[in-house]
Amino acid sequence: MDSHNLDELWRRKKLQTVRLMEVNDLTRQLLQAAERRDQVSVSMILAMREDPVQRLGEMETALQAYVNALPQEDAIRAAELLDGAEASGADEARLCEQVAQYRRLLESTLEMDRRLSLRMGGNRSFYKMFRT
Repeated sequence: MDSHNLDELWRRKKLQTVRLMEVNDLTRQLLQAAERRDQVSVSMILAMREDPVQRLGEMETALQAYVNALPQEDAIRAAELLDGAEASGADEARLCEQVAQYRRLLESTLEMDRRLSLRMGGNRSFYKMFRT
């Protein structure tokens, strides 16, 4: 894969990471508000979190469309790298580091979201009903 495509993939994943940082921060604030039993803050932060989550989904869709538009061999390698494959050279290392950072942040955000859902929903939580 050429350096232009690697740079574009890195740029897109970097923008996703920045957006995910926003979602992570709002999720942390939401969890704190729920722990304080502050329903006004919970409602307000949930509303604030909706837009960044939606934009993050749109960014993922656009990234997948970009990958699908690449030549077949490049698309396969790009998908592997975005799924966490190791870099085969220095040119891929920057993208792999960004993907790893995104993955760590996503796992942290999902763990907070799981705790929040279980706290607020109990046995009706998404994580109890669908992720047993």
